Amino acid sequence: MSLIARSYYGGLRAAGVPAVRRRLKDAGLILCYHNVVETSQGAGCPGLHERLERFTRQMRWLAAHYDVIGLGEFTERLTSGGSLRSVAAVTFDDGYAGVFEHALPVVRALRMPATVFLVAEAVGRSATFPWDGGAPHRTADWDQIRAALGCGLEVGAHSCTHPSLPRLTDAELEREIVASRDMLRQATGVLPQFFAYPSGHWDARVRDVVRAAGYVGALTLDFGLNGRREDRWALRRVNVPAGISDAAFQAWASGCHGLSTH
Repeated sequence: MSLIARSYYGGLRAAGVPAVRRRLKDAGLILCYHNVVETSQGAGCPGLHERLERFTRQMRWLAAHYDVIGLGEFTERLTSGGSLRSVAAVTFDDGYAGVFEHALPVVRALRMPATVFLVAEAVGRSATFPWDGGAPHRTADWDQIRAALGCGLEVGAHSCTHPSLPRLTDAELEREIVASRDMLRQATGVLPQFFAYPSGHWDARVRDVVRAAGYVGALTLDFGLNGRREDRWALRRVNVPAGISDAAFQAWASGCHGLSTH
């Protein structure tokens, strides 16, 4: 993280800006993580693999300052006009094994629910995702996923193969959105209620297919908080980059995103 960014976000925290926004803004926070690792395990895409120590610190801060709820309750509040002030949800994209091995014990100890979005055809494969460049960041297998269900954990669909959905034909799009959910239900016995757009790529056509497929809601990677009566199939998230400072994390959680952390 650059010195300028550290100074900027440190200044915001010292001035109490994130705390004031958190108390006054009636909008809910959805955090997005990808992987959690014990140490800096290989290279890959460095922004995706958060160290366990830092993740634990972030979750403890979150539990102390927010009412952390599941996505189902989150969307219910959106549609009913309920308060979203200091409300948060925690999500993980891609289904890395590190989430099940390292992150879930942390959120469970804090009694916080979480949703893991799975790439259906990537579950349990030995090969890593292309963006990890061969680094040892494997995905969870079905046994790990089934063993983790319950106790606040939900699974959501994240497509079959993690493509850029707006580039697909109608038939390809239907398969990625509908077949992925069916595969997850067959493997886990649970019907996923939420969909996360791979890489955050979506448009009106993609959104309409997700809605027509019967999902309760869908999540983007568009930065921001979610106010009352937000579009449930275009929910914003705060994508947390690995290595973000505590001050920047707290500012981003309140909706302040003035500078890149890099």
